Amino acid sequence: MISTALPYGLSSREEAPHYFDWMAALFAEAISGDVLDHGAGTGALTARLLLRARRVVALEPDGVLHGLLCERFQAEPRVEVLRGTIETFLERSGPSTLDAIFSSNVLEHIQDDVDCLELLRTALKKGGALAVYVPARQELFGSLDESVGHVRRYSRSELTRKLSLAGFRVEWAQYRNLAGVLPWLFAGRVLRSRELSSGKLRLFDRFVFPMSQLLEARLPMPYGLNLAVLARRK
Repeated sequence: MISTALPYGLSSREEAPHYFDWMAALFAEAISGDVLDHGAGTGALTARLLLRARRVVALEPDGVLHGLLCERFQAEPRVEVLRGTIETFLERSGPSTLDAIFSSNVLEHIQDDVDCLELLRTALKKGGALAVYVPARQELFGSLDESVGHVRRYSRSELTRKLSLAGFRVEWAQYRNLAGVLPWLFAGRVLRSRELSSGKLRLFDRFVFPMSQLLEARLPMPYGLNLAVLARRK
């Protein structure tokens, strides 16, 4: 378990194994071949992408997180840890080199998100998949978002429009994690909390989240704390 303070609210990330198992499985149909983990953080998702990919590039701009990634995957030949942004990857590897990109909780930190999406499209082969997972619904924006550097939260229509502008064809877009809405809203708008405790996150991941996802797998959600989108390069 990572106990030191990390940027972007990632200190307790390893406390949510069910969450990352579910996220990787949600996009399993699109994850194969050479995959980029866009904003790899602590590597929680990278490790799960390895179960489906031939090779994973763990791309991370933050120096502290880059160091953690290097340590975590130093003995894994199928993971390449690269410090930088999507521009860094393109400068080194060139365009049309990836089969899939997973961008989890990254776009909401970027001012010009359409430009970033265009660069992600450039890195993909034709027909390559982009899996996007972001915070949803601007009305839920509060102190928790501010504390981790979020610029925005997304509506489904906004993100699908931006993906289309960037040259993607959206296959599906779903609101997810309805069970997290009230706790997030209460913590971020009422209590004005700056972080979620590891204990609360662990409790939510072990008991509430798995049950809620069983329901969401059967019934489409009109609303949620997060937005998941699968798109492909046109």
